Amino acid sequence: MLLTENEQFLQNRYPSIWQLWKQIEHESIWKQYEIIPSHAGLPTIQVHVDGRPLYLHSKYNPEQEAERLAQQLKDQVEQCDHLFFYGIGLGYHVEKLLSMFPDKSFTIYEPNPWVFFRFLSCKRVTEWPLQRLRYLYVETDEASRRQFFAEFANALETNVGLVALPSYERIFVDQYRQFVRQFRDILQSKRINLATEFAFGKRWTLNSLMNLPTTWRSPSIFSRKEHFRSKPVLLVAAGPSLQEEYDNLRYIKEKGLAYIFAVGSANRALVANGILPDAVCTYDPQAHNFAVFWDMIDKGIDVHVPMIYGTSVGYETIQKYKGPKFYAVTSQDTVTPYYLDSLDHSEVIDDAFSIAIITLQILAKLEANPVILVGQNFAFRDNYYYAKEIKRGEKQTAEVLEHERRGLMQVKDVYGRLVTTNESLNQMRLLMEHYIQKYAQIEVINTTKGGADIAGAPFLPLEAVIQTRLTKKVVNENWHAGQERNPTQGMEDKIGNMKRAMTDFIKRYHELEAMFHELERAAIRKKEDKLLKLFARFDEQFRRFTQNDFFDVYVRPVVRVYTEMLQKEAHNIRKEQDPVVKAGKVVRAFRSYLHLCQQVYNEMAPLVQTYLHPALKQKDDGWKRRECTSSEFQYIGQWRKKEIKIEKQSSGEADVISAYYETNEPNATIKFTFKGTALRVIGARHADGSDEIRITIDGHIDKFSVREKDLPPPFLQKFHQMLFEKYDLNVGEHLVEIVLQGDGVFFFQGIECKDCRC
Repeated sequence: MLLTENEQFLQNRYPSIWQLWKQIEHESIWKQYEIIPSHAGLPTIQVHVDGRPLYLHSKYNPEQEAERLAQQLKDQVEQCDHLFFYGIGLGYHVEKLLSMFPDKSFTIYEPNPWVFFRFLSCKRVTEWPLQRLRYLYVETDEASRRQFFAEFANALETNVGLVALPSYERIFVDQYRQFVRQFRDILQSKRINLATEFAFGKRWTLNSLMNLPTTWRSPSIFSRKEHFRSKPVLLVAAGPSLQEEYDNLRYIKEKGLAYIFAVGSANRALVANGILPDAVCTYDPQAHNFAVFWDMIDKGIDVHVPMIYGTSVGYETIQKYKGPKFYAVTSQDTVTPYYLDSLDHSEVIDDAFSIAIITLQILAKLEANPVILVGQNFAFRDNYYYAKEIKRGEKQTAEVLEHERRGLMQVKDVYGRLVTTNESLNQMRLLMEHYIQKYAQIEVINTTKGGADIAGAPFLPLEAVIQTRLTKKVVNENWHAGQERNPTQGMEDKIGNMKRAMTDFIKRYHELEAMFHELERAAIRKKEDKLLKLFARFDEQFRRFTQNDFFDVYVRPVVRVYTEMLQKEAHNIRKEQDPVVKAGKVVRAFRSYLHLCQQVYNEMAPLVQTYLHPALKQKDDGWKRRECTSSEFQYIGQWRKKEIKIEKQSSGEADVISAYYETNEPNATIKFTFKGTALRVIGARHADGSDEIRITIDGHIDKFSVREKDLPPPFLQKFHQMLFEKYDLNVGEHLVEIVLQGDGVFFFQGIECKDCRC
C-alpha cells in the first residue's frame, strides 16, 4: 500500500523519476541494497560494496544518529535559507532537520536510484512538508548531474547549505567528491554573478545606451572576418609571465607573424616596451575603465591602434579613446539589439568576468586559428598579480594586493607543479576552459610560463611556437581601414515604437497602482470572492506591464536580480490559501518592485529622450539647434537651471548630459533673436506643466501648452518635445519673446531654426 501511494505520487508529480523506477525495478543490482532492522527495530539500509556489508544509517539506532547529526549541523543550518540534502538514505536526518527548521525550503538530491527506491518502500513521501520542497532529483549518470546543475543554478537560492549524509562520504567516495567539487564551483560562480549583477546591472544598460551612437556609426568586428580567418592571433594578457615575452613579441610584431590583440591592462606593458598591438580589446563597464588606456591616450598613440569593444563597456572609454573602433555586442546589452535591425544574433558575445574570455569568443567567431595565449597566468607568480609595468592601487604596484589574497587555493601549473591562485582567478580559468571546449574547432595554445594549467590549451613556450608555427608574415597592417556604418533604415520606426512604449509603461504603472488599492480595500473588507477575481486581473495587468519594449530594453536588465527575488517570493505567495493574507503579500512584494521599476524609468528615460534618440535621428535638412545655455537667450524673472546627468557612485562626480531651465513664476520671460525661415521651441511636458504660454514673434502672438495630464508624479517630465513650431517666416532677423502666463511650470531646453544664420 505504501509503495503504491508513493508510486502514484511520483507518476503525478515527478514522472521522469517514476519512469526511471519502471526501467530499473527488475534489475539484479537490487540485492546489493537491503533493508534490515536496526537493533532498535527501526529500518536501515545495508549496502554490499566489494563483498562487505556497509550501513547507510546506524545499525543500532538510526534516529539517535540523526539527532546527533542535526545538533552538529544546527549552527550551520541556521545561517542558510535553503537546505540541499545530498543522499536521502531513509530520511531520518532530513525529517529531523526539517522539523527543527520549519521555515527552510529544501532540495532532495539522491545520487543512487536504488537507495531512493528502497526509501519509497519505507516512508510515505506525502507526509513530508512538500510545500517547502523545491527540487527532488535522482541522479543516473554524469550527464544527468550536469543537467540538474544547469537547472539548479538558474533558480539558486541566495544562501544554500549542503547537508550530506555522512555514510555517503565513506561508501560512495569518488561520486561524492566529484559532486561536491562541482557543487562548490556552481555556488562560487553564482555568488560572483550575483555580486556582479548588483554592481553592474545599471551600468551595463547605461553604457549600452550611451555607446549606441558610436556603435551605430562603427563597423562590427565581424565585418573584418576575412583578415583573421585561419590566421594566428596572440591573445596577450597582463599576467606576471608577460614580462618574459617582450623580445618574442617584438620579433613577432616586426615580422608580422601573427596579429597581437592586447586585453585589459596588457596594452600598457606592451607600449612601455615599444610594442604596438594590432588591436586593444575592452569590455569593463566601470567608469574608470578608460584609465587602462590612459598612457596611449595621453601620448596620442590611441589614434593608431584600433579598439575592439564590447558594447556595454564603460561609455567614458568610448568617448575618450580616439582610435578606430569596432564593436561586438555583448549578451548584457539589450539596447543595441533593439535598435540595430542588421545585427546578426549569432555574433552576440556571452558576457564574462574576464576580457580574455570575451576576446577568446570574438576570435573563435572570427575563425582565427590558432589562438595563442600569452601572459594568461590565472595565478600569482613570485607574489606578482600583473606584469611589473602594471601599477595600480595606493602603492602603485603590480604585486598581489591584500584583497586579492582572499579565497586562496592551489592549482596545477603548466609544469605539473602547484601554483597559488584565488577564487576569482580560478573561476576565470574554469570559464575559459568552458569556451575552449565549446569552440573545439579552434586550436588554443598556452605559452604562459609558470601559469595555471588550462585544460584544452596545451603548454608550448612562445619560442617553440615561433619556430614551428609562426613562419611567415600574415598580418595586414591596414585591416581596420574603412569605417562603414550600419544601415539607417528602420531607425525612425524603432524610435517611434520606443516612444509609444514609454507612454504605455506609465499607463500600465498607474493601472497597477490602482489595482493595489483595490486589493487592499477588498482585503480590509474580507471580500474573498472579489479577491480571487482581482488576483486573476492582477496577473494579466502585471504581464502587460512587463511585456513592454521600454521595460524589456531599459528596465528589466537593471532590475534582473530583484526580478529573480520577486519570482521566488511569488512562488511562495501562490501557495498561500487565505485570500486576505495573500492579498497583503502580493501588494507588499509587487508594489516595492513596481516602485523600483519606476525609479529606473526616471533614470533612463531622460537619457533616452535628450541624448540617445536625438543622436540616432536623421537630421532635418536646414535645421540647427541652439541650447538653452547659450548666452543669446535672455532670461527675465526667476528661472532655475537644471541638469540631466549621470551620477558616478564610486567618485561622487557626475557627467552632465543635457540642461534645461524651468520656472513657475508668472510673467517669467525668455527673449532672443534669430535669422531663419522657421522656428521650433524644444522643452519638456508634464502634468505639472503650464497650459498657457505666450510666444510673440515679430509682434505676432501665439500660445502653446506644456501640460500632459497622463504624466503625473512620480514620473519625471517627458523631455526633448517640440512644444511649438512656426513656418513661413520672412528671411531676416526675428525678435522672439516667450512668457509664462498661466499656472504650472515651463521647461525650456532650446530652439531649432531652419535656414538658420543665428
